[in-house]
Amino acid sequence: METVDLRDFYSGGYFLLRAGRPDWPPPFGEFLPSGNLISLSHCICRKRLSVLWGWNPGNRAAVLEFGISETRLAEFVAWCGTEYRESMALTSMFYSPDAARSFIKRFELETDNLFIIGAGLPQEPHKAWQEEEPDNEGIAKRVKQAIPIEKSGEPIGYDVVGYSYTDFAHSWLCSGLEHDMNKLFGLRANTSGLIDTYADAKKVNDWIAEDDGQGVRAEPEPYDFWLLVSYPLDE
Repeated sequence: METVDLRDFYSGGYFLLRAGRPDWPPPFGEFLPSGNLISLSHCICRKRLSVLWGWNPGNRAAVLEFGISETRLAEFVAWCGTEYRESMALTSMFYSPDAARSFIKRFELETDNLFIIGAGLPQEPHKAWQEEEPDNEGIAKRVKQAIPIEKSGEPIGYDVVGYSYTDFAHSWLCSGLEHDMNKLFGLRANTSGLIDTYADAKKVNDWIAEDDGQGVRAEPEPYDFWLLVSYPLDE
């Protein structure tokens, strides 16, 4: 991972997730590392906490799979009613690493393979969000506030990921682009499934953008490249 100055990145919020790996048949995943991956996309990291899990009818299986115990299920559902608004926005964005840490402590989550991940938007795409993104809730609202990402974390790589319905959607990996990007640019994902340099992340994002949202090169949604930053689980 290249050296970066976190002052150059604007916060798109903080997310609580467990690293994972999609069970895709070949040729998908051919150029991915063998271990668990970290991504803002639910397709890659399906265990990314969402307040929607606690709404009626909810997703009880996802709650339990994430590590919230059966005995705390009713408390979690109640928390998803209105209390969540003190620490997070729809549908999965915490306002700060401390807010995510408070959730971990309250629901006594096992910390194995658990990550607090911040999303940092570089200055160039940030200007486009300010000027072009009509949404003004959750992630979009936080981006438009131009708040620098917290400096206490460790950058782990760039994720090229789409945005849809107030949340992050598909990543570049969801369309099997690790093969195309290796062939075109000699690019390989790092051990977390992320891209190590700003220049390479921009190449991938620009290549997707040439499709003009037609859904041929990737999903028909706007993509950007985000620096992912990992924060300590304990204060």
